[in-house]
Amino acid sequence: MTGITEFRCNDIVYLEFIKTTGGYMDINTKDIEAIANYWDEYAPLFDGDHNEENIDMWSEELMKLLNDGDQNVNKVLDIGTGTGFLALMLAENGCDVTGIDISREMMEIGMRKASERGLNIDFTYSLCEEIPFSDNEFDAAVNARVLWTLTEPVKALKEWKRVVRPGGKIISFMRVANIDGSLYYKKEEGEVALPLSNATREDYIRVYLDAGLVNIGVIELPEEMSTSDMGHWTAFIGEVPDETTTK
Repeated sequence: MTGITEFRCNDIVYLEFIKTTGGYMDINTKDIEAIANYWDEYAPLFDGDHNEENIDMWSEELMKLLNDGDQNVNKVLDIGTGTGFLALMLAENGCDVTGIDISREMMEIGMRKASERGLNIDFTYSLCEEIPFSDNEFDAAVNARVLWTLTEPVKALKEWKRVVRPGGKIISFMRVANIDGSLYYKKEEGEVALPLSNATREDYIRVYLDAGLVNIGVIELPEEMSTSDMGHWTAFIGEVPDETTTK
C-alpha cells in the first residue's frame, strides 16, 4: 500500500533527530524548517502551475535516458519527488520507485495520485542531503528542478552518488538560467541562500564534477516538453564511478 514512510533513528522521527543532534552533516535546522514550510505552503498550487499535457513525451524521454547503455535499471530513487511528477511515470513504466521529499504536503498529493492510478510508490520523508538508505541501493536517481533549491548542492550530489550503484546514473532535469532568483526560503534571521539560483549550464556541470560523478552529459530537451511558461528543460546526466577501479 502506498504511504509516507517516517525514517526513524533510535525511535526518534527523522526531523526531530536532525533538530536535536544536528544530524550527520550539521545541516542548519532553521534552514530545514524554512525549506519545508515553503514547499508545504506551495503544495496545493504546484500541479496547477505545471501542466502535464506532454506526459507521454516526458515518459518516453525519461526511460530512454535511464536505459541508455544500461538495461538493468529497475530500482530508482526520485529525489525531491514533490507531487510525484517523475515517480508516477517511473512506476507506470514498471520501475520499483522510492520518492523522497522534505514536504509532507507535497507527498500527500503524490500519494493520492499514485493510489488513484493503482501504483505502488514508497514515499519517504527525507532531506536531500541525508538519505536513509544503504550504499549502492538504487540503480539510478532522478530529480526535476531540485538542485537549484538546495543550500549545499555538491554535498547533496555526493549523498545521491552514495546510494546509487557504480555505473548507475544521476539525472537532473533543470531549466537553465531561467530560475526565479527571488525564491529564497524565509526564516527569522533572514533568507536561506541558494548557490545555484540563476545557475548556468557550466555551473551545473561543475557541481556534478565536484561531487565526483563521471561521463557527464548535457541534453537539451524538446521545447514541446515544457511543463510551464518558465522555459525548456535541460537534462544533466552523470555516472557513478566504480571506486575500486579508479583508485
